[in-house]
Amino acid sequence: MMSRIITRYSNEDNNTNLSCGGNIVHLNLKPGEKVLDLGCGRGGETLLAAAAVGTEGFVWGLDLTPRMLDLARERALTENIYNIEFVQGSMEQIPLPDASLDAVLSNCAINHAPDKLKVYHEIFRVLKPGGRFVVSDIMTDNPLPQEIKEDPDAIAACFGGAITVREYEEALAAAGFPEIDIYKERRYLKNGYEMISRTFQGVKPLERKGVNQ
Repeated sequence: MMSRIITRYSNEDNNTNLSCGGNIVHLNLKPGEKVLDLGCGRGGETLLAAAAVGTEGFVWGLDLTPRMLDLARERALTENIYNIEFVQGSMEQIPLPDASLDAVLSNCAINHAPDKLKVYHEIFRVLKPGGRFVVSDIMTDNPLPQEIKEDPDAIAACFGGAITVREYEEALAAAGFPEIDIYKERRYLKNGYEMISRTFQGVKPLERKGVNQ
């Protein structure tokens, strides 16, 4: 399945719109913050984030596809942005330390991951207490047919990997994000199936002080 996703994005040209949310505006990034862009693609929002946090901050872009990462690195060099690093890897195993980030963003990429709960556990792990994420992703009201959910081409095409709203919200809560704020939601048809595109935010709770602290 991952090979189909890599193939799909390796064949995209520079004019293709790969996002479904434009979610960076909701992060309200501040100078000095450390940020991760999951499924960064060509790095458009990653570069915007790097500009927003300034030279005292830092941004990582994580993606599966080498060609996308090469394009992102070229854009960063062209725009003389150096507080940034692009890394190849899986969002189910984020190669960053615990509690190291102020913010995470992801734009229509988590639907590709086989285990959404594991992705959100990882997001919870790398966020500092009080850190936040803003994600745009797809979901459905009703489960997709099993043959669609198991079709690598449908998953690579940004619809086969969608789970239901209920399943998605249960995964968020299980990962440690019991409450989310929904910024926008759009319903549309994709290959004959009713889909929901949602942009939402979650916050990692602040650590509670123990009696001995």
